[in-house]
Order: sequence, then C-alpha cells, then structure tokens
Amino acid sequence: MNISLLFPETRSISAVRDLAVRTEEQGFAGMWLGSAFGFDPIMALALAGGSTSTIQLGVAVVPTWPRHPLVMAQQGATASAACGGRFRLGVGPSHAPVMQMYGIDFDRPISHAREYLMVVRTLLHEGNVAHQGERYQVNGFLDVADAPPPPVLLGVLREQMAHLAGSHADGALCWLGPAEYLHKVVAPNLEAGAEAAGRAKPPLIAELPCVLSNDLAAVREMAARELGIYPYVPFYRAMFEAAGVPLAEKGWSDEMLEASVVWGDEDGIATKIGALVDAGADEVALSPFGAGPDPVASQDDCIRVLSEIAKG
Repeated sequence: MNISLLFPETRSISAVRDLAVRTEEQGFAGMWLGSAFGFDPIMALALAGGSTSTIQLGVAVVPTWPRHPLVMAQQGATASAACGGRFRLGVGPSHAPVMQMYGIDFDRPISHAREYLMVVRTLLHEGNVAHQGERYQVNGFLDVADAPPPPVLLGVLREQMAHLAGSHADGALCWLGPAEYLHKVVAPNLEAGAEAAGRAKPPLIAELPCVLSNDLAAVREMAARELGIYPYVPFYRAMFEAAGVPLAEKGWSDEMLEASVVWGDEDGIATKIGALVDAGADEVALSPFGAGPDPVASQDDCIRVLSEIAKG
C-alpha cells in the first residue's frame, strides 16, 4: 500500500535527517515535511537527501506568496539535485491569517496560484520562461545540472483549487480531507481539471493525522493539543461545512475527529486507509501522533503499525 509519513518537525536539522533515514528503513514510500516557522523545509530535506537512497522526500506545503516563483524553482531544483531526483515540491497560497503575519495581501489565491504554477513548472521543465501575467512578469532562466525537474504539487481544499491542480500541477495534496469529501469533491475536480487541459489526471495525496488508539477521549486530548488551530482556520471550516461534517462551537467535534483523523486499532486504521484509497487517493500520507499517558511510546507504536500496513 502506498503509504508515506508526514512530520511537522522543522526545528532540528539532525531530527529531520534521522526521521528520513528511519522512515526509509521502515519501508514507507515517502516522507513529507511540513512548513511552519522553524528551519526552511526545502533546505532541511535537501540535507537529508544525502543520508537516504530510495525514499521520496517532499515538502507539504511551502507558502507561495513570500517566495518569488523563480526563487522557488531554484530551491526546488537544488533540492532535487541533492536528493538524487527524489524530491517533491508541494506549494500553496496558505491562508489569509498566515499571510497577515508576513504583511502580504491575500488577494484572489486561485489566479495567483495559476500564474505561480505556470512560472515554476516552466522554469523547471524548460529552463527558461517569458511570462507576462497580471501577477508576475518574469523573463528568466534556470541553468542547473544534475537536477531532474521535481514534481510540483498543489495544496488543495476546495473545488477550484482541485480543478487548478488537475490542469496545472503534478499532483494535489489535501490535508484533513474526509474520505467521502475526497471522493465527491476533490478527486472529481482534479480529474475535470486534467481533462480540460488535455492531460492525464495527476496523483492525489490524502494527508491526515493518525493515532493508534481506540480511546476517543485520548484522541480528543491529542487533537486539542496538536491540532487545535485547524477548526478556527476559515478554509478548513469551509471544507468541513461543505463535507457536511458538524462543527463544534469550540475546537474539534467528535464528527470532525471521525472524518479527518485516522484512529483506532491496527485493523481500524488499515480499514480507514483503504477507504481513502477507495475514495481516490493515490497515496496516503499520515502524520503519526501519540495519545494517552505516554505520547512518545504511543507515536512509536503508531509508526510501527503503519510500517506493517505499508509493507502489507
């Protein structure tokens, strides 16, 4: 089964390298690294590339607004060379509250992402670009060696972004998308975008938290501790509403946990992973979290079980 791991760790370069080595040894298809406010995840994965030999290393996702597309292409090509062609570049416009921290106006993210993808992918595949758009006017080139063009994947939550990923990206990354929502909304729009552009549908990577526990109270506690921000982010709230998942007045509702967290015993987790694949996911990227009185041991057990399922 095509299972990868997703980690938020960017605070320690050595930890990222150790995670990559261990994830490869455990037989996972890939490792994704989140982008927050620690070390630059592209550079961290590039450094980890030399310590691994087979695993796909990807960032999910780098905000587009703060980085000029030419700079993003340079970074993506550099990481691809460092990882021996095993790097995957996930990008996305992020969210208005995050961009406010940069002092950047979050204006019409769909048209922004469309032009951004056109510039980045053209540079990576053709080595030069002459783009005169509304957002970007770029006349530049990229002259690099030993850097196979990395796939450029787009973070998606709603219909329009999924359609754009189908027409302009090399894949779609959907964090917290319930299986039924992937099946009814994301996958069909990804396919429709690809069909409109006359190209094959790119892969859909479903990204969700994972907890090895049948204790709902422990899962609730984990979500409040590790995932507390998401119920308050407008795009995620809109996704849950569109998926028909009841929201809580504060924090995570039990329905949200059931829809967007892969939790249970080994058989329950395997069943939920299978449901994501049946819903249209080509790869399932799970972010393992610990629960209960010993979260560290719980997380280790979760990764062990996921490794067994992946090798399955």
